[in-house]
Amino acid sequence: MTTGQALRCPYSGDDRAVADPCADYLPLREEEPVRWDEDLEVWIVSGFRETTALLRHPALSAAWPRRDGTTTLHRDGEGGGRAAEVVRRWFMFNDDPEHAAARRIVAPLFAADRIAAMRPAVEALVDELLAGRPNGLEVMADLAVPLSSRVICRILGLPAEVAPRLHAWAPDIAALLIADYLPDVRTRGHRALQEIADVVDGTLRSDVPDGTGLALLSDAHRAGLIEQADIWATASLLIYAGFETTSTFIGKAVRAALHTGGWAGLRSGEPASVVDELLRFDTSVQQVARIATGQVEVAGHLIAEGDLVLLMLGVANRDPAVFPEPDVLDHGREIRRHLTFGYGAHYCLGAGLARLESEIVLERLTARWTQLLPDGPPVTRQHFGITVLERLAVRGAVS
Repeated sequence: MTTGQALRCPYSGDDRAVADPCADYLPLREEEPVRWDEDLEVWIVSGFRETTALLRHPALSAAWPRRDGTTTLHRDGEGGGRAAEVVRRWFMFNDDPEHAAARRIVAPLFAADRIAAMRPAVEALVDELLAGRPNGLEVMADLAVPLSSRVICRILGLPAEVAPRLHAWAPDIAALLIADYLPDVRTRGHRALQEIADVVDGTLRSDVPDGTGLALLSDAHRAGLIEQADIWATASLLIYAGFETTSTFIGKAVRAALHTGGWAGLRSGEPASVVDELLRFDTSVQQVARIATGQVEVAGHLIAEGDLVLLMLGVANRDPAVFPEPDVLDHGREIRRHLTFGYGAHYCLGAGLARLESEIVLERLTARWTQLLPDGPPVTRQHFGITVLERLAVRGAVS
């Protein structure tokens, strides 16, 4: 049994938010936890235990699939080849030992003691962003976006004036990862990656602060461990992942609390537990793709070599076999593990940072306002099949 204030999912069966990924993907629970989709020609895995097992299976590769329709890293064309060269080097799209070697270089940036030491700086940033907003704010533009962009620039060692550009780069890179078959998407994606490379090069020609991401990458390059292109690639990956997923989650967390009437529960709950339940409840990255490099047996099914597998993280986090009453937001729920940050070798390197930023935001907002109410409906848009939270205006009250 879960404990604490139990609040019904605001998305299931609710026409107001039918475009939300929660509503889009939750019907998959009515199917088998592992099934072959004839139309998409992919395996869809939605069960928690099955997804967990496959995330760490050695015969499932994180390298981008080499097949028609999912050819971001292999399609030629205007901007496509040059963009592919950068993205192909992202360590999230590589397997060990290449993945582990590249990840090891920047892992110190996200060590637990390093993240803990950042708390005062992040608290100061949140306080600065909330200053002069006594009655409310627009969560995305006023808080989530500037906070996550400024934090990741600080970690990488990029100038503060670069932070506002991340909001423009992120959707173009996201589109490239999904719909590279469109010429305009390839062009815009390449432009974003090239602009990041230019900013990185310009920063490296100046004094890069010791211990920052660019300093670590530059040292690794001088030591012959990586090539120049790997600096651009890793920087663009950290910029994209560190900004996009964290800002998205902050917005989703506030929205979920508002739509379930759960603001009071946030004030009374343990911050770390509250954040984990919100991460489980409305997962930022709903799915990840893997390609089978050999036969894989799971749940009585045989995945053949070369098959594409979609691991539905958001649906797995709502598996009733693992989470009692999974469509209930329970601020007191004790969670041993969720899959929001993945599992195994590719577990999200920035998980601790995302938790820190989210905890501080919720702490500061609940301390500031005993009540927080929507100031109009959330504004979302479809971006190549993914629902993006664009605007979430709220007004605060003290009782």
